[in-house]
Amino acid sequence: EICRQLASKGIMVVLTARNEKRGLEAVEELKKSGLSDYVVFHQLDIMDPSSIATLADFIKTQFGKLDIL
Repeated sequence: EICRQLASKGIMVVLTARNEKRGLEAVEELKKSGLSDYVVFHQLDIMDPSSIATLADFIKTQFGKLDIL
């Protein structure tokens, strides 16, 4: 719901989940609400340092910086 509220206000949201299938399902639900332009998915396992580094690289490459965590 938080992602939906932020995206509905035009804020770009990077939705993360450890389980890729569940994360992609959540993105699909948001797309049904017409919010696909403001939501992207990236897999993240907070217990895995390489997964965290991959997300950091993704954010830096795609957006240049992170505004809110």
